[in-house]
Amino acid sequence: MQMNDIIMIKKIIPVCIACLILGGCTEDSLLPGPGTASSPEPVTVKLTLGIDGYNTSSDGKTRAEEMPPVLRMSSPDMDVELVATPAVTRAASSPAVTIAEDYAVYSYMGFQFDGTLPSGTLVEKKYFTSPDGSIKTDEVEIKSTGGKKNMIVVLANVNESDFSSITVGSSTYADLQKLCMTRVADNDAIFPRKKLTLTKDGAPLQENGKDMERTGIVMCGQVAAEISDGKQLYVSLKRTVARVQFNITTTYDHFKTVPHTWEVDLMNIPTQSYYNVIGRKAVFPLVDLTRSDFFWSEKLAEKTTVADPVINTASVYIPVNLQQSVPTSTQSTRRDNSPKGGTYLQIIGLESKKVEGTVDLHIIKDFSIYQLFLGKNFTTDFSVYPNYDLTYNIVLKGNSEEDTNVVRLIPGYFSGELTAYDANGNRLSSVTDANAVKWKYPNKIEVYFSDGYYPAGSSSATPGDKELKWYAGTAPLDKQGATSLTDGPANTARLQAAGVPWEDYAAAHTCYRGLNGYDQGKPAGDILWYLPSIGELIGTWISSSSTASQLSPSYWSSTACPDTDKAFVITNEGKVYSDDVGNTHYVRGFQDPGKAQHTELGQSPTWSN
Repeated sequence: MQMNDIIMIKKIIPVCIACLILGGCTEDSLLPGPGTASSPEPVTVKLTLGIDGYNTSSDGKTRAEEMPPVLRMSSPDMDVELVATPAVTRAASSPAVTIAEDYAVYSYMGFQFDGTLPSGTLVEKKYFTSPDGSIKTDEVEIKSTGGKKNMIVVLANVNESDFSSITVGSSTYADLQKLCMTRVADNDAIFPRKKLTLTKDGAPLQENGKDMERTGIVMCGQVAAEISDGKQLYVSLKRTVARVQFNITTTYDHFKTVPHTWEVDLMNIPTQSYYNVIGRKAVFPLVDLTRSDFFWSEKLAEKTTVADPVINTASVYIPVNLQQSVPTSTQSTRRDNSPKGGTYLQIIGLESKKVEGTVDLHIIKDFSIYQLFLGKNFTTDFSVYPNYDLTYNIVLKGNSEEDTNVVRLIPGYFSGELTAYDANGNRLSSVTDANAVKWKYPNKIEVYFSDGYYPAGSSSATPGDKELKWYAGTAPLDKQGATSLTDGPANTARLQAAGVPWEDYAAAHTCYRGLNGYDQGKPAGDILWYLPSIGELIGTWISSSSTASQLSPSYWSSTACPDTDKAFVITNEGKVYSDDVGNTHYVRGFQDPGKAQHTELGQSPTWSN
């Protein structure tokens, strides 16, 4: 064994917690027998540190026992191949060349707690630095443990100041387990890695006249052991984060021939990354899902507008996110069964066009959204585990509503005028006909993927505004007959008809002009995106409230009150009320999915590239 591989310890680092309780603790095989006497005097201990290869557990067993090196999943509109990098363990060494970040140890903190329970108190903590990233330390003296086990914890790539609250004689192992890093800024490009300021005796080390700084991946390791003279301990460090990468291609003719603007984001990433992840179980970290600040999203690739996309993202480090497994989940139901806090990949393809004859009006002609939840399989597991390095190879094959990986909110038939049918399925002229045995609305509805904003080139609101008035004009309100409770296209057509001050009806205009690019006067039957009626909004909320509980607090309908200067509103909690048309709410466009998907130009606005 090389001297660089050995850590000489001559001072106490007591650590305490039960291996069986924590799971992930490693008991050293070189422990003395039960009858070996221990000395209370300082003893020399040889401690060797190593770094687990990716996709290995803390006891040295490969994750291949749980997850094959390659997993595949095929659905109607998406093929996915999940590849785990081969496990390679690196022992401590002093390299002649720069160490890769994934294997660099610039600093570490050693802790010893009295006993093997979470309540065990801290006996001592010690901080070491290694500016070149190699695993090494100074000689330290520690006392023997008197024949009982202590828990030794080593946290690598941390600052000494991170643990100022963990004090000898009073802090416990449980206190250490509570400590974590928190992402505090949207422009934080380092988290969940750690920015380090290397110190000695509390003062920053100097390099070229400046404080010595490094960026490293936080690692953790622990071992329960008796300490005696000549003891050899091995502590294996594992990264407290996972590393993921995504490669995206397509075989879908529409994507191969028509340029789309592609966005790739990793969603629901925890904002907390804990210093010690050994022994953690789901759900971890515990978060309040009603608060948005517990999660963030990472843009994995710059927006690109191309046909036949080939998108290869860079590797990204993400914190642990352990979720409860769903034993009943299958490939076809995975997204529907996903936990609210699960981390997932989102791919958006937008077919964006410029409206002919305008300067700044660019609208979405069509969109495709895919969501893929992370995990060690494609069925029951939704967790992000520490020390994983995974590559997802994804092939997009279509965008039908039959594939649950495709995000299309199509609640059902809630649009148009209510129609009655007799026992033979014949349509009746009146919903009150005595022969009626069934009633239904004739049209499906599909919800747009984001809130609308007032279009460029219009004058009754500021282009880009999302909080909009129903009516923004100065003349007395003319509701234009837009009072249908169920027919959003008809309401929208009346508010945007020829001869109507159409820009003043800001909510309807945002859908009619902003999503379609239409000029004034389109008949209701030819309208694609429209401002939904209150009945359509209610139907959407009832049938899919978990999805339709949109981020915004309230939404305008196209339904005006017959007798007052008000229009109907629905909140994201399902409350329906009428509000003054001069107040502001958000807008969400609806369409008939059967008519709108890749619609022929004969039914679409005039486009130019």
